[in-house]
Amino acid sequence: MGGASEEQSVGINIDGSNVEDPGRGSQEPGDQGQVILTLGTYDAVRELTYAVEAYNTKNGRYKVEIVDYTPENGDYDAAEERMKIDLATGKGTDIIWMEDMVADELGYAGVLADLNAYLTPENREKYLTHILECAQTGDKLYEIAATFDIGFIAGNPSKLGEKTGWTIEEMLETFRANNKDANGIGNAWENIAEDMVEYAIDDFVDWNAGKADFCNQEFYDILKFGKNKGKRVKATQESVAAGTHLAVKTGINGAEDIQYLDWLFDDEWVVKGWPCNQGTGVTVAFWNSLAIGSYSQCPEGAWDFIEYYVTLDWIEDYRAFHPDIQGFSYQSISGLPINRKTFEKVLDESMVQQYFSDTGEKIPLYVGEDGEPDFYANSAEDVEKIKEIVELADSRQLSYLSEISLIIREELSGYNSGTLTAEQTAEKIQNRVQLYLDEQRR
Repeated sequence: MGGASEEQSVGINIDGSNVEDPGRGSQEPGDQGQVILTLGTYDAVRELTYAVEAYNTKNGRYKVEIVDYTPENGDYDAAEERMKIDLATGKGTDIIWMEDMVADELGYAGVLADLNAYLTPENREKYLTHILECAQTGDKLYEIAATFDIGFIAGNPSKLGEKTGWTIEEMLETFRANNKDANGIGNAWENIAEDMVEYAIDDFVDWNAGKADFCNQEFYDILKFGKNKGKRVKATQESVAAGTHLAVKTGINGAEDIQYLDWLFDDEWVVKGWPCNQGTGVTVAFWNSLAIGSYSQCPEGAWDFIEYYVTLDWIEDYRAFHPDIQGFSYQSISGLPINRKTFEKVLDESMVQQYFSDTGEKIPLYVGEDGEPDFYANSAEDVEKIKEIVELADSRQLSYLSEISLIIREELSGYNSGTLTAEQTAEKIQNRVQLYLDEQRR
């Protein structure tokens, strides 16, 4: 797979010892008179350089330059911290490749722009609009990505019920009725209590009001439910059929996943979602998101590049500039496209069976492992199921890398060891999260 050409540089490296301000979109003209836009990143995927090269080759008004924060020793944690400091002090780049940074918290702190300002009613319709709504922090949209995943809990409807969505109380009642505890959730790790909070974060944190609420019965019940969870056990056809796993932590992150789920559950399953007070509990997670620094002097230019990247138009452009490239397509990008036309195109392509040119054998859409079969082109019914599940999404998971998740993780150790009660643990988490929210708004 080809990369950016040697003669067309798309990025610069920075060293904190001799570069005072790597970004902020100075609007100085480039060699061809374009406005220069800076894109801050570390450990970026190769596809980002492809998109930047295609954009710079095609665009006449703006030119994007990648600012690589990664030091020579490859310390990505240090690179992330430096990016955060630059953002906090108004020295950040126009565009930010978010990587492991948490948009909820950076946006709440005021260092990221609200992208809703650029999504007019007309261009908003280019996207799966309800996915954009799921991606918001409160009523602000601080990041956007080309693709997304759908996450949920699934299981047999005869035991979990036919309806999508349940509260904590309803979920626990179902598990008790089937004589199961947290180990009855296949694919879930021992930190299931933390997961359950992250998947229903809006029940515990009001981003608009800046208020935390962990001292409640729902949170106490989550702690108690997750206390005796063992290590992750992968769900199998056998574990589901035998009832060892009453439910499965799973999701859709590609067109191929629907056939796997039909196989796992023997065609009899329901999307329940993660337990929450309102909605379905079917969540959205972004892959490789982009944001605009609130200090950018050229936010309209930053949005111009972001929109180009998010539509995935650069894939066809890059392939046109590099006709020798083989095997690079929409299917090479992980996740489901957020652009409406591209979403439809990827699903349509998943119904077309591909063949190896040298042998004429079918190319699997999904390659099975550990006793799983291979799956080939989707049927029209498969595609319709994917669309129905995507339509169910109505919320977003908080990143496990967030400061709030870290606080919960740290305090759970005291509860799980028996040192603290559920109420004491909740109070400690409540105080720390509220203090964090207050400090971020100062």
